[in-house]
Amino acid sequence: MKLRAETSFLLQKQVKQAVGPLETIGTALLSTLAFATALCCIGGTIRTSSPTVAMLAPALLAILALFTNYVGIARYRSQRPARAWLVVSLSLWAGLALGAVLGNSYWYSGVAKYNEYQQMASYVNVDPSVDKGSSFMDAGAIYFKDGSSVDLTKAIAFRNGLTYCVAPIYSDPLEGTGNERKTAAGFVVPKSRTLDFWAVGTDCCGTTGTPFQCHDATSPFARSGLRIVEDNHKAMYQLAVQEWTATTGIPAKNPLFFQWVVDPIAEQEHYRSLVSNKAPKLTFGYALAALFVAYMLHMLLRHFKVL
Repeated sequence: MKLRAETSFLLQKQVKQAVGPLETIGTALLSTLAFATALCCIGGTIRTSSPTVAMLAPALLAILALFTNYVGIARYRSQRPARAWLVVSLSLWAGLALGAVLGNSYWYSGVAKYNEYQQMASYVNVDPSVDKGSSFMDAGAIYFKDGSSVDLTKAIAFRNGLTYCVAPIYSDPLEGTGNERKTAAGFVVPKSRTLDFWAVGTDCCGTTGTPFQCHDATSPFARSGLRIVEDNHKAMYQLAVQEWTATTGIPAKNPLFFQWVVDPIAEQEHYRSLVSNKAPKLTFGYALAALFVAYMLHMLLRHFKVL
């Protein structure tokens, strides 16, 4: 059906109207709220402490997004002003989706890792040259005996996309001129007859392993290890240790891999609060982007003559 001249004129006038700043700001705020809610609920500690709340808050915002989507489409089909509703709907979905993806990523690299450490054991006064790794398979954190350190000169690297760096943790020297039991390569075999404790890291050493600068390896105050729990990384470190043992002749029967750190508890707390530490900056950055995107969506729909 043809529109009357007056109606057509009014519609064209409405389409050409400038985008209101309040519409853009309001849309950006709603989108930012959706992003921050999804980020903190899915990536934060609330996912463990109150899982129902963690799922309910994003779900309510998803319902709001569905509602605005429904209203926007209904108004568009009836040729009533729908642009603001459609932009709000798209922005809400974008905020929820990005917040959920980032939150889930931070969850597995932060809170989930912290929870795993909480279920593991801690040991003190462990002698890396006397004790065997088989006795500490459930260890999450180990405080080594006084005098233990990382042999930075004996580090080695294994390259597979990333550079996987490993260096032995020891209390007795791995080289000597006495009557100690030695390998064919001239290295001293530990009293445990195995070298099972290793300081590791990714992309923190040279191509040959030195200089080894992973975590707190160069700190004179570090004497503790926080266990590596990522299975894919452990497989790569295992290959590096196999190369090391083939070179030195010292066996590593049950190698355990650690971040060499000053304070394992502080490191665990860092994982627990990963999202809460990053959320303010991420939310602020998203708010700026949402403001720009909301304006561009308004302009795009206006270009296609959506009222």
